[in-house]
Amino acid sequence: MTKLDVLRIFAQSNGFLKPDSVRLKLRPAPNRRSLYSYLGRLKGQGLLERNPNSRRGYLSYRITERGRARIEYLRWQLQNPS
Repeated sequence: MTKLDVLRIFAQSNGFLKPDSVRLKLRPAPNRRSLYSYLGRLKGQGLLERNPNSRRGYLSYRITERGRARIEYLRWQLQNPS
């Protein structure tokens, strides 16, 4: 699981996704607790935003413009290794 993998899943959805939905799309599927923690870190970096109406058991995220820009940066990094 890479940052690019996770951000691409959110970019393709164009909406809010629950962490378990993201987990099912990743291969191999990461540990549930690890993914929840990782998504929280991406939120802290400003790459994801949390649904303001989320309540216990209904947590969801979507990609931000900063997250979309990070996808482009990471793609560029892959194409232009130093």
